[in-house]
Amino acid sequence: MTAAQIAFINQNYHYVMTPFLGQAVREAVQGPQLILYRSIQGTWTDFDHFDWGHIDAHENMFLHHHGERILTRWDSWLMDPGDMVAAGAPDALDHWINYYAVTAAEQVYQYNYDGLFIDSASHWLNPWAVYDKMPDDYDAAAWYQNRVASLAFIKSYLPDRSVVFNGLHNEHGAEDSLENTDGGMWETFAFQPRTGNYQGEEAWRAAIELTARHPDKAIVLVVKEQPGLLDDVQRRIFSVASYLLVSRPNVIFTMTDLAHADSDSILYYPEYTIDLGAPLAEYTVDDEGLYVRPFEHGLVLVNPSATLALSYLLDGDYQRVIPVGGGEVLADGTWSGALDYEPVSGVITLPPVSGAIIVGNGTGD
Repeated sequence: MTAAQIAFINQNYHYVMTPFLGQAVREAVQGPQLILYRSIQGTWTDFDHFDWGHIDAHENMFLHHHGERILTRWDSWLMDPGDMVAAGAPDALDHWINYYAVTAAEQVYQYNYDGLFIDSASHWLNPWAVYDKMPDDYDAAAWYQNRVASLAFIKSYLPDRSVVFNGLHNEHGAEDSLENTDGGMWETFAFQPRTGNYQGEEAWRAAIELTARHPDKAIVLVVKEQPGLLDDVQRRIFSVASYLLVSRPNVIFTMTDLAHADSDSILYYPEYTIDLGAPLAEYTVDDEGLYVRPFEHGLVLVNPSATLALSYLLDGDYQRVIPVGGGEVLADGTWSGALDYEPVSGVITLPPVSGAIIVGNGTGD
């Protein structure tokens, strides 16, 4: 990572999440908050953040299928979210959640990170993720309760730091865990990362409504699409407009084109520079099902329907924002991308799964 790229991060990023950073880079990143990444469900043996000799010596830390450890599709071991005892127990570090909490907290404080990101903290276990080799005596309700308890336990080790979990993307809900942590990440709030398929209006609405119900939580809406996001302007605008419906200072948004998502990439899009000013109200839903939110300098429209085109009558002359380019930030700190503006007035029609970001005051000035 070059000095120019770090300068770009300091100027444009609010958060940096990483499994590790060298001391020189940590000290150079002065603008954003630094969040330490640690996976809790599927854990890799090539992560040098854990003492694998100690972990291997305690089979109770692992989940098993017919007596064998369970390997996930990401070549990581499936750990037991219920393997937890009281913090002061003599054998506390021989249990997975205790060991994770102690180790992660030590690293956050030792390297002065601003918080901890707990990955794979889902409230359910997808059989697909473990090649249908589900844990012996698996019970969905018990898994859910164990996960909630484990997140609250880990948060207790970091009372003055942010603890955010990745696990909002499921049908079980995450209200309990949001009450015990500082927020969560909905990684699949609109599109399935592996396929890029739209997950439907009901799933989209659940994410939007949950975020709106928790104005004090740093819920993160993340869009990870199939390769081609840079060219798929409609979905990019849909995703940005969806975020703007619930935007607040503590709601974070990012997009990733999987074709450029290698570990060394810094991604940026011209949409991030859109400034509509402060929101004038919360979003509303009109009779057709179109989501609308007014801002000081414009308007946001979202059509979440997978099949229906919806229309909206503008009350004056405006401009529609159209992003062009974006993507990787180069070694010299530069990136390609710009915002174009298209005049719009009267009735505008939004096709299925689309959005519109409108700027102007409606007077034609």
